Amino acid sequence: MSGVRLAAVALPGEPAPWTQLGFSLDEGGTVRLANGSLAFGADAAGLVVACDVDLPDHVDGVPIRMGGLAPGVDHPNGAFELDHVVVMTDSLDRTSGAIATRLGLEQRRVRETPTVRQAFHRFADQGGVRGCIIEVVENPRVEQPGVWGLVVNVVDLDEFVSRAGDLVGTPKPAVQPGRRIASVRAAAGLGTAVAVMSAG
Repeated sequence: MSGVRLAAVALPGEPAPWTQLGFSLDEGGTVRLANGSLAFGADAAGLVVACDVDLPDHVDGVPIRMGGLAPGVDHPNGAFELDHVVVMTDSLDRTSGAIATRLGLEQRRVRETPTVRQAFHRFADQGGVRGCIIEVVENPRVEQPGVWGLVVNVVDLDEFVSRAGDLVGTPKPAVQPGRRIASVRAAAGLGTAVAVMSAG
């Protein structure tokens, strides 16, 4: 199986808090980015994918549904693409294996430190834009694997943070060399863990 693309990340909650951070909504109330959208009102966070074969309705407990692709749009805050979606699981090997087997997205690498164990997969590219990464993070306290959060790339991180004020933390060096990242605070009301990162 090949060509599996991310159509959207389905999120609980409403889009209004996102507009307060400078994200634009289309006529359907969706935030459209170059390699996947953010869709709201889901019962639980999950992934909406586009491909030419039928897929299961979940991958190791992470909700999956089929959907169509939509082109990205400009956002006042400079957001332009999804960098990665974080899936938290109690078993890295089981969840990463399920993503590879059931979605056809091969495991690209595993990163292990004294404090964290991660695996990485990537959706197919969209119209010349690199596919969003799935970062699988092992946490033995997790009872059910699920979408925990996401990271959005922005043109100018300092400008984004300046616009957002107290709703976003102070930028710090990212794991990716030469890049910086800032976390959106819970007070923003997004309902999921979100960070913004400088362009790579």
